[in-house]
Amino acid sequence: MSREVKNISKTANLPPGSLIYTGEAQGQSIILTTYNLQEINSKKINNIEEFLEEKGKGIRWLDVIGLSNLDIIKELSKELNIHPLAQEDILNTTQSPKIDEYEDSLFLITKNIFRNDNGVYDSEHICMLLYPDSVITFQEYDTDSFFQIHQRLEEGKLLRNSGADDLMYALLDSIVDNYFLVIEQIGVEIDQVEIELLERPTKEILNKIYKIKRELVYLRNILWPMRNLTSALARGEYSLIDQQTIRYLGDVYNHIIQMIDIVETYRDICSGMLDTYLSSIGSKTNEVMKILTIFSAIFIPLTFLAGVYGMNFRFFPEIEWKYGYLGFWILSIIITAAMLRFLKGKGWL
Repeated sequence: MSREVKNISKTANLPPGSLIYTGEAQGQSIILTTYNLQEINSKKINNIEEFLEEKGKGIRWLDVIGLSNLDIIKELSKELNIHPLAQEDILNTTQSPKIDEYEDSLFLITKNIFRNDNGVYDSEHICMLLYPDSVITFQEYDTDSFFQIHQRLEEGKLLRNSGADDLMYALLDSIVDNYFLVIEQIGVEIDQVEIELLERPTKEILNKIYKIKRELVYLRNILWPMRNLTSALARGEYSLIDQQTIRYLGDVYNHIIQMIDIVETYRDICSGMLDTYLSSIGSKTNEVMKILTIFSAIFIPLTFLAGVYGMNFRFFPEIEWKYGYLGFWILSIIITAAMLRFLKGKGWL
């Protein structure tokens, strides 16, 4: 969360449309894929002219990986007449998922989720621009988010026989499918913590529960905006999306709804585990207090006897008695045995 707040501060007090990259500096590469039913050509390019030269040869997919090179973004925006607000959102990695429609394009902001080097779930800022004959994607990191889509285009002709809107759907569906993998991993973590909690509740288990709860909140904050985005797409409000594609987008929307329900269920399970942990700790505390109370009850009469015979009076009949010391210990043992029998009879031992 601190990373997001820090990145948001970079754009504070700036006018709308200011091009400030709020993410971390990354290497940049651009992959151009042009395809039709008969053939597909994928290559790395160094300038936008190569993208423009492919116009009319089929569906074009320009995948921009890394957003720190503002010159590339500005050049691409100029050639394709990308709206200034869309340019700002492309570079603002803290922007939540949303959808905007412009005169000749549809602009989407999505988030891909992955586990970083520290073992913490993080999000990748991914933007899409849909045109009648092309799709442009902007990825914050080189995480192979769309590797399977490249593979599908290379191996099969079904996607290559479709329009640019189908490519956009396939990219969006790939991101949403990855959410299922993340939720599945969190589910495995919850199962493991539940087993450990029942076997031995420790402070380490408590930390794991809080970690999972933070992960679920983080995931929920991404899923809810994605719900609104996919809902708008599934309603068929945009002219660039074919009716057939809208049906598939409705399926993506249903997947998001399903995942939100799962996340809420997991949050309830975590709350239940937290209650179980606190109950276990409370039960252990009560057990310790019970033992201490039993010891106190046994030693109260013994302390009384020791206190009486420890007083500094001159005349104590038992002090001069030959068996006084032995009698003290016999009496102490009898009292202790009586107390133990009494406590056991009450079921406290």
